[in-house]
Amino acid sequence: MSGLDARFSNCSCFSYVRDRVSVSRSVALELCEQEKSIKELRGTVKELRDKLYFLVAYEPGPLNEGFRGDIILVGYDEEPVHAHRFILAGKSDVFRRMFENDMREKESGIVRIEDATAPVLRSMVKFCYTAEASFTEASVAEVLRIAHKYCIIDLKTVCESELSKDINADNICDRMVVAEMYEAKSLEYKLNVFFKENFDRLNMYSVVAKRLCSRSDK
Repeated sequence: MSGLDARFSNCSCFSYVRDRVSVSRSVALELCEQEKSIKELRGTVKELRDKLYFLVAYEPGPLNEGFRGDIILVGYDEEPVHAHRFILAGKSDVFRRMFENDMREKESGIVRIEDATAPVLRSMVKFCYTAEASFTEASVAEVLRIAHKYCIIDLKTVCESELSKDINADNICDRMVVAEMYEAKSLEYKLNVFFKENFDRLNMYSVVAKRLCSRSDK
């Protein structure tokens, strides 16, 4: 203890000031550590953004006329969508098994997907290349269907998140049907929360009727 500390050690005011200084130093050190962590996080974020920019700098077939892959996806509108087998196989076990076992696709290089249009397939292919979802041409529900069919889990998660953003009394019935058909558990949870919170103003007849109709169509 310094002479000054000894002289005023019994003074309650001095003790208060000393404690406050001690606390301030502790807080300052903590803030310095937090600032250091924030700088490191910012550096990491910038690095990740640079890597993402590199990945999307050369856009895949759906957005580049000069792109040609080694496989062609054809929906019921007969418009071709180019891709690479190894990209699709790396993102989907369904595609991987198809390319390993189905001789027809191996020989022709064409995969016919009769329940999707080219815009939906382009959205799926773009996501497989860039991890970015696009819903400008295709509806989110249609992309969710194709993501569910081919077990592209990350794309399915993005679609569920998108459909969870604007739930309202007008669309909850349709989205309940979509969630049930494509086993969208996260979306189903958000719909149930909305349903419970807005039970009094929902048209119960419409909700029940649509759910029954969806089951009868299966």
